[in-house]
Amino acid sequence: MRTSDDRAVIDWLIGLFPVVPRRGTRLAFMFTDLEGFTAHAAVRGNGAALRLLGRHDSVVLPAIRALGGRIVKRLGDGLMAVFPSPADALRAAVSIQAAAARRRPAVRLRIGVHAGEVRWREGDLVGHDLNVAARVTERARGGRIVVSDALRTEADGLVVRFRRTRPLRIPGREPLALFNVEFASEETS
Repeated sequence: MRTSDDRAVIDWLIGLFPVVPRRGTRLAFMFTDLEGFTAHAAVRGNGAALRLLGRHDSVVLPAIRALGGRIVKRLGDGLMAVFPSPADALRAAVSIQAAAARRRPAVRLRIGVHAGEVRWREGDLVGHDLNVAARVTERARGGRIVVSDALRTEADGLVVRFRRTRPLRIPGREPLALFNVEFASEETS
């Protein structure tokens, strides 16, 4: 039996419309990933894994919705969302990490954010910049946000600090500067 909270989430997800970018449209891409999910599921079982995914959704979905983002797809223990504004994508990421840290027990999320261009193909978004965003996320540790230089330069007006980390090396491309985002949870309110 579904709870009213489950129904509200389902109704909201059904109401999302796909983002169909025109050629040359710049968007911000955010990926989330639950740290340690595979081990958690292996040790505690499918029921515990589903409960952890529910806790993920309870901190992630409200921030995405509040800041104009759209979920493109679920990726096992995380998701991919797009935002029309890099600043809003970063605001959502900071809000998510602050909410995740307040949960007891805490939800340990890795978040990566990048900005660039994508194309729509057969009901899905594709493009080099999406691949980059996924790779940026791999660099984050639980409870952290890592962003590309492209996102950092377009995310104006936020009270966060950026600390340079190892660049992302992509074959055939120049190394991409990456930054850890440092924020205080009270700044997200």
